[in-house]
Amino acid sequence: MFDKVREIAESWIISENPSETQLKLAEERLKICKGCDKMVKGTLVEFKCSECGCPIHKKIFSPKFDACPLHKWLDVENTKLYTDTQKKSKSFL
Repeated sequence: MFDKVREIAESWIISENPSETQLKLAEERLKICKGCDKMVKGTLVEFKCSECGCPIHKKIFSPKFDACPLHKWLDVENTKLYTDTQKKSKSFL
């Protein structure tokens, strides 16, 4: 459970000040989400994933590999774009 809380916290933090590479990765993930039938209008957020319930505008910034519960982001994540977003050293989060 702590891993999921950590992933959510990191996604929200990254979304507030993403690096250029993190922003590009998020944009590529969003393109995939826009074509998915699980992306629905939410009540408190603009769009959410009906599969996992996450707000899309934060989920796309997840630092986790294969964070999409339907594994639709794998084509994007199996590129240099994803590996360039990963931290090279340990930090607080």
